[in-house]
Amino acid sequence: MTAASLVIAIVDDDDSVRRALRRLMVSLSFRPVDYSSGEAFLSSLETCVPACVLLDLHMPGRNGLQVLEAMRQRGIKVPAVVITANMQTEMRDQCMEAGAVAYLNKPLERDLVLSVIQRATMA
Repeated sequence: MTAASLVIAIVDDDDSVRRALRRLMVSLSFRPVDYSSGEAFLSSLETCVPACVLLDLHMPGRNGLQVLEAMRQRGIKVPAVVITANMQTEMRDQCMEAGAVAYLNKPLERDLVLSVIQRATMA
């Protein structure tokens, strides 16, 4: 499967962050789809299952950890990369226990994001 055929979901309540991540995903030859809330993303999984999701930790409504837990409860096995501007060791540990494949600090480094997505989608 080529990178251009991989759909990468972006879940972040901040419009500017979603725009920047969409541009980044296109520059890395992925096909981005984005959602402004955890609820919108979870609803979309009935019709579109992405190869990977970039999931903001701090959002109104369901936060990233709650989205991870909802995915696990529903048996949805989409590799999730939690992204945050507020690195917290305890929260990182909780996210990893809930099934995240990585926990990255914003701003995201292009090469690191590419490496993490490639690793997650080849597993």
